[in-house]
Amino acid sequence: MNAPLSCIVVDDSDLDRKAVECEIHNSLVLKLDGSFDNCIEALSFYNHRKPDILFVDIDMPEINGLEFIKAINSTNTINVIISSHPEYALEGFQLKVFDFILKPLETDRFESTINRLLDFIQLKSKAEAYDVLFDNEHVVFKDGLKTIKLDVNEILYLEAFGDYTKIVTDKKVHLTLTTLSRFVDSLPLGKFIRIHRSYVIAKNKVNSFGSKSVNVDANILPIGKTYLREAKQILNFS
Repeated sequence: MNAPLSCIVVDDSDLDRKAVECEIHNSLVLKLDGSFDNCIEALSFYNHRKPDILFVDIDMPEINGLEFIKAINSTNTINVIISSHPEYALEGFQLKVFDFILKPLETDRFESTINRLLDFIQLKSKAEAYDVLFDNEHVVFKDGLKTIKLDVNEILYLEAFGDYTKIVTDKKVHLTLTTLSRFVDSLPLGKFIRIHRSYVIAKNKVNSFGSKSVNVDANILPIGKTYLREAKQILNFS
């Protein structure tokens, strides 16, 4: 990535908006294109500039942050919600937001989001549409211009990135343009288990298992409450 990623910030709280602006100014990979205290002005600006990233609050007058995201959701902008209302997280992820950050904004949490975002952009730039195939203990997919034939036993876990799926092995990370659910449908039954709406893990790669996370070959992954009971039964943890 050569040029900084353009961003806009939308938040009706002056203090919270300035906190995000400060983090952007301190980043070497981000560039602030605009900052707004309401979604109406921000939407008008957005339609002309089409920034790479939107940092948006939810609870705002007239048009709230979720309505803003719905209005631009067919575009390529990466949407990050920064809010003090965790009850909106599920609706945010249903809109395929990249991340949901709780206020007050902390530098470490912001940097974590940006690092994941950079990883996503780098991988996405190599990905193209493809069909996933399963062939004799191998999964075949497109990663950019390359066709990959990967032994399914090498897969540690899969992670959803919107319409993309990240395939993580102990040697390499791949990204391919298909949803996580579609990718999983192409894998052999019994080898993998979904632990979160964004994560599917290889059963034989689990090192330890708790009520909130799973250790997969030294990778700590979150486990969703709705998947906990089934995961305990399948993985034989009490």
